[in-house]
Amino acid sequence: MKKILKMGVGALVSASLVVSVGTLYQKRKDKNLRKLLALVKQHFMFDDILTSWIVMEPILFHVHEGGIIRQDGTVITFEIDADSLRIVEIYESEVTAVD
Repeated sequence: MKKILKMGVGALVSASLVVSVGTLYQKRKDKNLRKLLALVKQHFMFDDILTSWIVMEPILFHVHEGGIIRQDGTVITFEIDADSLRIVEIYESEVTAVD
């Protein structure tokens, strides 16, 4: 009985350790993505940003996709390299409203 109890406690401690490490990793990843998005906003220096986003999963190694929507309807999508902090490619388009 004691052996089963020890194994159960060991499994519970192991599971909680895995969850804790996973949570810390996710928080660090979220913080890094917020920094990348702040860098992009600083790069474009628009005062009329409605929304912005960045995709969590990189498309290629450390290159992330993202975008910015401005009040005038302009959509700017970009790719940013998380290692070098360089904006790799920029695409700009106009959004037209559909009635």
